[in-house]
Amino acid sequence: MASASQYSDDDLVYVDPDKKEILGKVEFDANGKPKKLPYPSKEEGRAPWRKFFPWGTHKSMENAWLKKRGGSEDDSESSFDDALERLLKDKI
Repeated sequence: MASASQYSDDDLVYVDPDKKEILGKVEFDANGKPKKLPYPSKEEGRAPWRKFFPWGTHKSMENAWLKKRGGSEDDSESSFDDALERLLKDKI
């Protein structure tokens, strides 16, 4: 895994969404198109459902794949009515 601090926000990078890590900078072929980085098969003789690792700017990949998502556990267990009531209370 490469260190996230070595990339600027505009660098194009490959990301492993399962491991939540950056694999490296995107490489380009002779025509200037990005090379596809194949996703390895976990089982012998069976193609993975994801064919290639996703790539994009470091900043967008960090926001989409690398940051932990979700709020606190209390928020996930509250009902819609409770959440709506707290939202309205905060707005007023």
